[in-house]
Amino acid sequence: MPHEFDVICLGGGVAGEAIAAGLQDSGLTLAVVERELVGGECPYWGCVPSKTLLRSGETLTEADRSRLLAASRVEWTVDFPRVSTRVLWMARNLDDCRPAAAMEATGARLFRGEGTLADVRTVVVGQEQLVARRAIVIANGSTAAIPPIQGLAAVEFWTNRQAAIPRELPASLAILGGGAIGVELGRPLRASAAG
Repeated sequence: MPHEFDVICLGGGVAGEAIAAGLQDSGLTLAVVERELVGGECPYWGCVPSKTLLRSGETLTEADRSRLLAASRVEWTVDFPRVSTRVLWMARNLDDCRPAAAMEATGARLFRGEGTLADVRTVVVGQEQLVARRAIVIANGSTAAIPPIQGLAAVEFWTNRQAAIPRELPASLAILGGGAIGVELGRPLRASAAG
């Protein structure tokens, strides 16, 4: 038996959250389909963990500056497991319970799984069939693009997801892509390796 909604949103990231908030108390019903974590890329594998890594590096830089400004002696070594634990904590330990509850508190109904368009008004999620009376919004976010580089498949590489929440400090690192996340991730990982 299909479930009918006024609006169906494919993706529970920033756009899905904004649609849920915008439709709250409008009288329109909303279904949000999310295959991963409510909140999208930024809080889990993007800006939040990369800024946390940056802050760790900034803290160590300030510790070095204290020798010039206020202290005769400052010693430290990088405790990368501690950095990694803090980054994971800031990324909500990859737990979206609170953002999911906040989305549902707007009146939206959350469906977990991958949504597939069956036709212009129908989305299939697992065994569930959702029918949109007014609109389907496609806000499915992004995924890492793996470039067709010869030999790349033969090595263990990281996407932004592994780099954003590193479990260990890599012995060496080459970043492909000069976007915000690539630049933000490269700086603290390089600084940690130097420390």
